[in-house]
Amino acid sequence: MINPPEPPKQDTGNHTNGKILGYNLLAFVAYTVLSALANPAEGLILAFFISVVHFVFTIITALVTQRWMWLLAGGLVLIIGFGTCVNNIKLGSMH
Repeated sequence: MINPPEPPKQDTGNHTNGKILGYNLLAFVAYTVLSALANPAEGLILAFFISVVHFVFTIITALVTQRWMWLLAGGLVLIIGFGTCVNNIKLGSMH
């Protein structure tokens, strides 16, 4: 007896979603560290502005690809960038 072919397995996208999130957070860490090393006084504020540009890029990518993980990744980058900037200002005012 011949078995019918199995239907192709559908990719749920979980692995790809993890990559999108991971690469965006890795890029955020990279430009934050480089900004802080290049200019310790103002570097994290510069990194926050770069994260705003990064967020706009992820919004455009989410709309074009219709993959909303891009929007989530951009939102996390923006929230973490804002938190880093505020923390830097708070620590700087303590001295």
